[in-house]
Amino acid sequence: MDTLIQQVLSGNVTVGDLRRVNKVYAQKQRQVAQYTGEYTNGRRTLEQFLEALMYITPEPI
Repeated sequence: MDTLIQQVLSGNVTVGDLRRVNKVYAQKQRQVAQYTGEYTNGRRTLEQFLEALMYITPEPI
């Protein structure tokens, strides 16, 4: 499977591809916002915050 960048460069990207990537990105952004809020409100230590962020793994797009 080509990455999104390869698809864009070759001209083979579809609206569905872009929507899928946007959906994945938005979900990961929500996770980061949640973890950031937990850290700034004192519910997570810095170590817990960084550990949680470590597990938001990127996936090929």
